Amino acid sequence: MWDSIFSSISHITLHDGQTCVYTKNDLESAIYDSVFQLFPETIQQNGSKIDFAGKSYIISTDYSSHGGITKIYIKMKNPSWAKAHLMTCAYSRTDYQPFDEIMNNQLGEKKSVTRPPLPYLISSVEPGIIMDQDCLTWLSPFARCIAWIAMDPKNYTRFLI
Repeated sequence: MWDSIFSSISHITLHDGQTCVYTKNDLESAIYDSVFQLFPETIQQNGSKIDFAGKSYIISTDYSSHGGITKIYIKMKNPSWAKAHLMTCAYSRTDYQPFDEIMNNQLGEKKSVTRPPLPYLISSVEPGIIMDQDCLTWLSPFARCIAWIAMDPKNYTRFLI
């Protein structure tokens, strides 16, 4: 039964209000494999630091039975302790708590976004994107892989140790 329910995910992007439905076949296997190895480390208290394309990123995840919220930051070189928030994504296959949290924390003008069918991914580009606009080429595929991996019930025991 699970396979028939989890054949696709609805992805809402808040910066343009668009909804797209994707399947696992739409995911790039190289990104999926990298994220699969990385994801458990993002659940740790301080998240995980990764180096990609000559830049350093910090990825942190709040993950529970309700779903998850993952935040992606770029590590600034000066000052060395600073980071800029690039994207927040929330996902769930069972309820709308992560969706509501993202919608309640939106700054500025809020778009009228209806709740998507379960399972879903909602992503929000954050103001820190100005510090790394090049990441826009990979943020959405990255978020889609995170959501798919996090919601796959075969992975629960691997991530919630």
